[in-house]
Amino acid sequence: MKDGRPTQFASATVRDSFDAEPRPPATAESAQGRPLRALLVGVASTIQAQLTRELRAGGYAPRFATVASADALRTRLTNDYWDLIIADVVAPDFGALAALSLLHGAKCDLPLLVVSSARGEEHAVHAMRAGASDYLSNDRLARLGPVVDRILKESEARRARHATDRAVREREQQALLELANAYEATVEGWSNALDLRDRETDGHSRRVTELTVRLAGRMGVADAEIVHIRRGALLHDIGKMGVPDAILHKPAALSPDEWDVMRQHPVFAQQLLAPIEYLRPALDIPYCHHEKWDGTGYPRGLSGDAIPLAARIFAAVDIWDALRSDRPYRAAWTAERTREHLASLSGTHLDPAVVTAFLQMLDDGSGIGAAPIAASVAQPAPVTRILVVDDYAANVKLLKRLLAGEGYDVETASTGREALAAAAAQRFDLVLLDILIPEPDGVTVCRTLKADAATAAIPVMFMSGMEVGSREADARQLADDYIAKPIDLYELRVRVRDLLSRSGRQSPAPRPSSE
Repeated sequence: MKDGRPTQFASATVRDSFDAEPRPPATAESAQGRPLRALLVGVASTIQAQLTRELRAGGYAPRFATVASADALRTRLTNDYWDLIIADVVAPDFGALAALSLLHGAKCDLPLLVVSSARGEEHAVHAMRAGASDYLSNDRLARLGPVVDRILKESEARRARHATDRAVREREQQALLELANAYEATVEGWSNALDLRDRETDGHSRRVTELTVRLAGRMGVADAEIVHIRRGALLHDIGKMGVPDAILHKPAALSPDEWDVMRQHPVFAQQLLAPIEYLRPALDIPYCHHEKWDGTGYPRGLSGDAIPLAARIFAAVDIWDALRSDRPYRAAWTAERTREHLASLSGTHLDPAVVTAFLQMLDDGSGIGAAPIAASVAQPAPVTRILVVDDYAANVKLLKRLLAGEGYDVETASTGREALAAAAAQRFDLVLLDILIPEPDGVTVCRTLKADAATAAIPVMFMSGMEVGSREADARQLADDYIAKPIDLYELRVRVRDLLSRSGRQSPAPRPSSE
């Protein structure tokens, strides 16, 4: 950002550095007049002299640079700040209309004044429809000073509105991020409370959640849906809050009436969670994890594909964990015995496709292997370094806290210049990059990193809350991954680990959540 303004153009590869000559403040005046930096596109040299005279007469001290091609315009816009473009609409090679098309394609908000020696209104109409700020024929350049005054004032006002709009969006996104963080902490707190209440199954919720998430990913469930599956797995027994302790902790077998009460806990879960919009998409597991493939389960007697896939996946994992864990009334089963039991339930209690996928996951080592499930002990792992680039301090603080809590070594930057300097000086395993950062923007930073052999292999994940019609599509193609704001914190955790894995980099050993 130059003087609080966004870099004008960001899709060209940076040729040299971003240490361009700084633009004097708009309010500063010298003996020669107010500084004005203008790019000339297709303007004849004879007209340049007249432009200089008229601008000086209007109180400006102009500095011109001439470009004659799209590549030259991209380079100039990338490496320096400009107040204005002045372009000839009838230039033979590269003129006003081509420049306007390039600016619009790059979402570059820079005013363009059209000048022309051609007579008639046709050229003026075409130029204004294409987005020009104004039009002057060469025989009316005496009006140049007042026209430039108005164009620059309109440009400043427009930038101020955009800055205000963006600040509002950032605050909204930050509020949503903080709210999501609070929700996640609440969900995990409820899950921990349930495990504490049911002391026989200490750690059960965390273990089955981890396995359910792995199995869902193996079966092709989308990341966005896995977010809800995780919450549902954590809260699968939330309905037991409605079961009296005398039944839940009874040391002997339950009576038929007591079983009737116990079997109501999925209904209690539905009644508790359904009114909470944030948790409604996670309800499939708490409500349906006791349904059976053959229709003999409860509470609704669903069968086959009528049972939500999340609940079918969870049911297999739940049985595995229950049988592989010690209970006061029996010792944990061996892995082989438990596998045989799961296979025997295929087609009756459990979905055959889920059983097959789960057993294959155990076979290929992506599951938990043959050892009994227990609280995992974090193993030493190489330091994994992440660079977070965002100019909104509150976002940076929250993301750094989250990622550091996951075991990552986190550095931050608030501008494109800082990000490139950090990447040149230090080794990073991942860059989390906001698109709308200053000096230069995230797209340019990503292009620069990918063009440099020393940093090309670093995976880049864009973070953006840009509206439809922005450069989001281009950004998605350029980076290794893309996550939309407001960011779901669990989805970010999953996507970071997945991207590091796909890039051949290591994530820290999983840590119990501290949120």
